[in-house]
Amino acid sequence: MATTIKALEKYLHKELNVDGFFDYCPNGIQVSGRRQIQRIMTGVTASQELMKAAIAWKADLLLVHHGILWDRDSRVVSGSYKKRLQLLLNNDLNLMAFHLPLDAHPVFGNNAQIISKLGLEKSDPFGRYKGGTISFCGNTSSAVTMVDFAKKVKKCFAGSPLVLDFGAKKIKKVAVCSGGAPELIREAKEEGADLFITGEAAEFVYHFAKEEKINFIAAGHHRTEIFGVKALGEHLAEKFSVEHSFHNVANPI
Repeated sequence: MATTIKALEKYLHKELNVDGFFDYCPNGIQVSGRRQIQRIMTGVTASQELMKAAIAWKADLLLVHHGILWDRDSRVVSGSYKKRLQLLLNNDLNLMAFHLPLDAHPVFGNNAQIISKLGLEKSDPFGRYKGGTISFCGNTSSAVTMVDFAKKVKKCFAGSPLVLDFGAKKIKKVAVCSGGAPELIREAKEEGADLFITGEAAEFVYHFAKEEKINFIAAGHHRTEIFGVKALGEHLAEKFSVEHSFHNVANPI
């Protein structure tokens, strides 16, 4: 079976509520390739390594969270950016990226997926950004020690997270925001969370967490953004009767 790139983009534009976000990259098709789509490869970041894996698997569409077009970047086509474009264009491979809309989706989003995989019950919206929110808080069914919950986080993300256990010894309310959002620890404190989980830390977080008595875990930018694009790819495979493969290009950051 097959579908078209336009049908996929139209569906995803609506499903992910793309118009509801002020993002700093284009969400949707970033590089146009062949019209018919039978194979979709998903991954976190549109690196050359991921592109080569998609080409080797004969994918028609590479669907990622981090694309290659960002408002802050130069518009000069050179270096590794040029090589990425060459790989896509020479192989007629579509590149589609969804950033904040994929973080925020209540089912396929990175944050909703993290909350589910940690066995939390999704509760309040969280992560204020330009008039909206991009994440959620979650509650444990019963209080869990911080030590045990940190072990669960480590298992979930298959890495060695940075753990600052300066807050409550028992965890009930957890604020989550995938990727690089250490600044949201302030909002987590305001919302009464016992623990804030994100991907990256920043220097100020150590003293803030210690002085404000809130637990903090940085589980890795890449590792906290694996689940969303994978879940979305699996959904598209079922809905459009296409093949899907998730390829993880490991990144320790």
